[in-house]
Amino acid sequence: MLPSSLLPVRPSHVPSRSLPSAPRRAASRGARRWSRALALQFALAAVADTPVFAQKVAGVGDDAIPIPRGGYRLQVGGLWNDYREVYTPDGKRPQLSALATDNFGLAFLPQLSTAQAGIRTLSGSPNFALSLGPLEASGEVRQSIAPLAVDYGVSKRLSVRVLVPYVESRDVSQLVLNRNGTGATVGRNPALGTAGAASRATNGALVAQIEAARAALASEITRCASPTATGCTAIRANPAGAQTVVTRATSIRDALVSVYGNATAAGSPVVPISGSPTHTAVVATITTLRTDFGAYGISNIAETALPAAATTVYGPAGITSVASDTFNVGYAELGNTRRAGIGDIDLTATYLLFDSFDGDQLKRLLTPTRGIRSNVTVGWRFGTAGADRTEDAFDVPIGEGAAALLVRSTTDVLFNDRAWMSATVRAVRPFGDRVAMRVPFVDESTTFASGTSVVSAARTLGNRLELELAPRLSFGQFFGVSAGYLVRYWGADRYDAGGEGTAPASATQLDVASRTVSAAAFGVSFSTLSSYARGRSRFPAEVSYTHTRPLGASGGVVPAASTDRLELRVYTGFPRR
Repeated sequence: MLPSSLLPVRPSHVPSRSLPSAPRRAASRGARRWSRALALQFALAAVADTPVFAQKVAGVGDDAIPIPRGGYRLQVGGLWNDYREVYTPDGKRPQLSALATDNFGLAFLPQLSTAQAGIRTLSGSPNFALSLGPLEASGEVRQSIAPLAVDYGVSKRLSVRVLVPYVESRDVSQLVLNRNGTGATVGRNPALGTAGAASRATNGALVAQIEAARAALASEITRCASPTATGCTAIRANPAGAQTVVTRATSIRDALVSVYGNATAAGSPVVPISGSPTHTAVVATITTLRTDFGAYGISNIAETALPAAATTVYGPAGITSVASDTFNVGYAELGNTRRAGIGDIDLTATYLLFDSFDGDQLKRLLTPTRGIRSNVTVGWRFGTAGADRTEDAFDVPIGEGAAALLVRSTTDVLFNDRAWMSATVRAVRPFGDRVAMRVPFVDESTTFASGTSVVSAARTLGNRLELELAPRLSFGQFFGVSAGYLVRYWGADRYDAGGEGTAPASATQLDVASRTVSAAAFGVSFSTLSSYARGRSRFPAEVSYTHTRPLGASGGVVPAASTDRLELRVYTGFPRR
């Protein structure tokens, strides 16, 4: 019910971190799954060695029904994936919940650690915690796929198919920063940008005055070391105290530059808010320093010299500024983005291994004879879909963009004139390629960490194995219902950007653990094939609708995606009685 080429893809600019993979155990598990899947197909074949009745209505999803020789089957439709939650090794959780916090600070923006340390120095508060306020985060991914497929019957046993999906993916994530405007301990540095010239001049003047006072007192300490020097009463009374003032002035000067900036550049993206207790403490530190210098006759620091405090607090839309270059994060887009285009194209050939109806469509539809059929499909996937956009924090690709070998086998067993079942095994063997990635690799919680660079990384996607069981029931010659149970195993992925960028090797290699997901489906179908074969309908066509819901997952991060699928299949060259 969920072809591997149409499964929802990860909404993230980088692979989510997971537990290290265990290749040998994964390979062993994959082999066991193969053996169980093949054994199941042989078992289904074994139970069908006695005469089932004519099959009037096909089901939804894959089956082993052949294409008539010289005929075409045109398939159009829509497939819609949607999810707000993901399965993780720790359980099911809302998408982007790792970003939701009461204090959007150093845990998410480690690049501001220097600013926090500077503010602690300037305010004299060793426990000061930098925060832009609470961050609300909710994620949702919507993906719509319009698959266009054409099948052609080369012979009664051999057919070929081309599948071209048009994919539109939407990330409708919502990030709201400091909704009420009351939870922040810092605001926007007014010295940023072209409008910050006045603030930079103010900061530069203060830094210059502190440096002048520091240099003057240091010179006086050196001069007063001579026994013959005059005017040194204060320094000689407390030489250690004078040296402490010089040292403290150096520390305050450096902290001012790192937090507020100087005459030529802004320092941190954020500074204490005007009128806040933290800014009041910074003002007190400058006043105390001015007084201490005055005790030694140094008056370079003016009473009006103060750093430019923040007058703007980041509000609900401020997360966009955080994602820009201001915080050295470097994303051009952050949520509410759309991508559209041609996904990965499949070209396959299907051969009918065995068929009780001998590939005869009239016999299948009109003759009350029991039977079984089984086919095998091999093909190639062209990685035509675009890769992840590194400039989009929550990019949802329109495909994997990797070439792959495709193998599928389906066996149908008809039990009576109403009930039948399909069992399908699918395997996908992707081939390695290179993609643009950000390093060091980050997970959801470190989305806004800086220091990343875009490099070329070797990508090796894990092998896929799927098993699908689909019991089907028809009502009359037009309508049918189907159920389905799907288990999908995805082997471990590996990304290796070793030797690229400036990050250490440990930060440029990532193994994403293998994962398994199970899902259940229900569908209804309408078919005119039986009626057309009897000469009672004008067009041979089938319409089907399927709804699929995930049941659970294990291993790495797996989207908890629900899928709705609507298909129309129209035949040409279909036989009539």
